[in-house]
Amino acid sequence: MSTGTIVVSALLPLFLNRLRRKSTFERGALFCSTKFSPPSSTTTAAPPPKPTSTGTTIKRGISYNQAQLTENFSGSKVSWAYNWASAPGGELPKDLEFVPMLWGGGDNSNWVNDATAAIASGSTHLLGMNEPDLGAQSNLSPAAAAALWKQFMEPFAGKAKLCSPAITNGAAPMGEAWLDDFLSACDGCTIDCIAFHIYDSATNVAYFKNYITDMGTKYGKPTWMTEFGASGSTQDQQTFLNEMLPFLDNLTTVERYAYFMAGQDILVDNSGNLLPLGQTYNTAS
Repeated sequence: MSTGTIVVSALLPLFLNRLRRKSTFERGALFCSTKFSPPSSTTTAAPPPKPTSTGTTIKRGISYNQAQLTENFSGSKVSWAYNWASAPGGELPKDLEFVPMLWGGGDNSNWVNDATAAIASGSTHLLGMNEPDLGAQSNLSPAAAAALWKQFMEPFAGKAKLCSPAITNGAAPMGEAWLDDFLSACDGCTIDCIAFHIYDSATNVAYFKNYITDMGTKYGKPTWMTEFGASGSTQDQQTFLNEMLPFLDNLTTVERYAYFMAGQDILVDNSGNLLPLGQTYNTAS
């Protein structure tokens, strides 16, 4: 990619003004040609087996809408993937573990079969709802999300690790306030890890580090940062990733993370070729 500002930079400071940030749906509409919503819950081929351990911690992952755009992340430091759905929606590289998500309160008729197949194929975790605290995403009250959790997620307790609904980093009643209310409403539920999203300027590294650290400290559980992104010039974002990736890899409370996203003109181009940020994400230590 040529130097200068890439698509994500056009979204901030609108991503986060510390009161309300842009929705994933709006990000998806600008980032790539694929509308950002959960794919249809049609059962597809079983997910690939989880990666063979190489002595390194499995942390770095990718989000995607089109499975073919994940090909160039094979054999890299990326080891898992998800697509906001219960089935992979195509063939992933065999060294990427697929992690299913219960996106929200829509058609979940294939959830049990898809999640069961994923676990049988090596998936170790299941993800809860996507940004239920945001109207443009799964848009659920804490009580409604708790009811869905008890119906669809809780039956898999002990079969896979269960990650909480993924909140935004918006201010109350979004973000942590929503999650606190959900945890109260879902008292007795099995929550093995806490999922969250964070977006801000690439130059605001301190905010990212403090927020991510605080999430691990506050909830006392492993954290999954299933979306994060930074605005600014290509160079600013390269600098951001080069600093953040070692930080995330070394922060013990962070179990996994995924940069937004393996989509057109972000980490890869329309053909799936790695762009500079994608190359950095693939290899940075």
